Amino acid sequence: MTITQEILKNITHNLSKLKVAHEEKILGNVNDLLNYMDTLNQVDTTWVIPTISVIDSKSKLRVDTEKEKEVKIKELLACSPQKVINNQIAISNIMH
Repeated sequence: MTITQEILKNITHNLSKLKVAHEEKILGNVNDLLNYMDTLNQVDTTWVIPTISVIDSKSKLRVDTEKEKEVKIKELLACSPQKVINNQIAISNIMH
């Protein structure tokens, strides 16, 4: 596949609004890339396993387990710096 100068102008002007100073150089680079993609499309990849990454990483993740721990009300209330009355945290009167 090759790209013409007219197509390049259409892409740069209408789609991306880029100002192109060296159209011939860019046209050559784009055509080189498209030719390379055509070459890659000719490669037989029938037996290639699709991958997300080229690194074979087997990350060990811990198993999430639910742990039930009975928390006692008195232990929780003991953490409060405020006064506790009848198993409730007493707060100062906010309405004067």
